[in-house]
Amino acid sequence: MEDRRKRTGRQGGAPEPFWSRLPAIALYPIHGAALWSLIALSLCALLSLLPGIGGILGLVVSLATYRYAFEVLRHTANGHPDAPNYGLELSDGAIWRLFVLIILAAAGVMFVAMFTRSGALALMALGAVVLLMPGSVISLAMDGSLLRALNPMVPLGLALRIGWPYLAAVCLLFVILASSMTAAVWLSRYMPPLVSHLTVNFMVTWGLFSVFHLLGYLVFQYHEALGFEPEALQDTRRADPDQRLLDEAEGHVRDGHPREAREVLRGAIKGRAVSLGVHELYQRLLRQEGASPELHDHAQLYISRLVAEKQERRALAILREMLEIEPDFTPAQVEQAMSLVDRARLGGQHQLTVDALRAMVRKWPRREESAQWALDAALLLAERYGRDDEARALLETALISCENEEVRRRLQTALAAITSTASPTA
Repeated sequence: MEDRRKRTGRQGGAPEPFWSRLPAIALYPIHGAALWSLIALSLCALLSLLPGIGGILGLVVSLATYRYAFEVLRHTANGHPDAPNYGLELSDGAIWRLFVLIILAAAGVMFVAMFTRSGALALMALGAVVLLMPGSVISLAMDGSLLRALNPMVPLGLALRIGWPYLAAVCLLFVILASSMTAAVWLSRYMPPLVSHLTVNFMVTWGLFSVFHLLGYLVFQYHEALGFEPEALQDTRRADPDQRLLDEAEGHVRDGHPREAREVLRGAIKGRAVSLGVHELYQRLLRQEGASPELHDHAQLYISRLVAEKQERRALAILREMLEIEPDFTPAQVEQAMSLVDRARLGGQHQLTVDALRAMVRKWPRREESAQWALDAALLLAERYGRDDEARALLETALISCENEEVRRRLQTALAAITSTASPTA
């Protein structure tokens, strides 16, 4: 266990700060699978020197290099200190979207420079791209959405949640890249052309792997602030205090007796406080049977436990699963529901936000906050999904019972705006 903590950079359950692991980050590419990938990709880069097809082969090698760099980021973000095994497949669409992201970012800076003809504004645009690009790359690597990566509020929100260490990491990654490129240029001066080309590729790829490892470790270190649950931390939960109970229940499941497994877990849950692992297995077994009062009640209990344990990300996953089965489902307490909706909104889970808000309106129609929930849901329905009819119905229903004059004005304004945009197409 002690050896595992050392390798994962965890002390007392908390990841070691990245600034305490600078040598390990810099030397990451020359260990394990990363070293063999580094050597193979550097040798393959020589194919770009071939006449005729060299340019195409060089592009393929570049894609393969960034493909592995993305795997390094994801692998590290999930708390694994070793390098991931390399696969030559290029089917990961995130790699193509990364190139589009880089091209659009460069085009944006060029656009500012050409149309403003202001060196100061162009420099500010370049600075903004440099500052936000690491956050955009993290977003693209983790969820694969180009639209989210292009939205400056996503990397900005990531930076704000991490705080000043984000700026320190940005500075460090550019130091790593600059150092690797400087070393490559310096060494290439004293070598024959072929060896010089190989050296440059080796050093630049080294820097790239180190940078993506740093970005992945940044996600791992601040996973709680980012609402991300690394796989390595999920693995540690397997040492469950109720492991015997879980083994017994899972044995019943393997033998084809899920009912017996549910009975065993149900008795334990009703009789004492059990671990989250027990709740998770029981919830999964109940969900296999479909909607039921027992599933509803246990999901509320499970979400309450998860919120109390500061595991909002898992609580949101349970909430999403329950809303798919039971559209009117809400957490047991309105405060928990509001907290989870805020977390879903912050994480860009817009459909979950809408579904949860509408369920809350139906569950607690007489709450003072109900009209505001309806307004928030209606705005998302209209602006993000174009579902104006549903938004209007939600606003009109909220207006009937809303007694707060300020909220009524906002409801009326939103209703008028949605009605006016719909009129030309009517």
